[in-house]
Amino acid sequence: MTILKYVLLALVFVALTGAAIVRVRPIDPAIWHVDPETIATKGELGHFTVTSGGDLESVRVTQGVPYVATKLRERLTAMARTELLAGSLEEGFATYVTRSQIWAFPDVTNIKLVGEGEETQVHIAARLVYGQADFGVNEARVRELLSALED
Repeated sequence: MTILKYVLLALVFVALTGAAIVRVRPIDPAIWHVDPETIATKGELGHFTVTSGGDLESVRVTQGVPYVATKLRERLTAMARTELLAGSLEEGFATYVTRSQIWAFPDVTNIKLVGEGEETQVHIAARLVYGQADFGVNEARVRELLSALED
């Protein structure tokens, strides 16, 4: 074999090893299950927040927490490759992990629901775990979740 073949084999091995690590490495709830208001990062690549000072201001919904939690949970359950990491929407705070289709890169979505009488204040932060850019998928996911509240 020529040196070029060895280099190519080494690159393939490194890529496959990296992909395997991303797929099997657990997401630690102690690190990722955090209040969306604490990670308001307006304009940061790979992040999209609906919080005070975020990309969008937090949203006020005219229904109570149980209704909002049900609508959001239904939408999250319908999303491919999405699973609950920690918490409970019914209790007002949950974190979900959504993995990309091909490489299974994880993105984390934190949702906090604050009941204010008959209304609910919704705070959401979606961010990537690995890398620098997410090609807009976190923003799209957040906007899809918000659209569930418009139905």
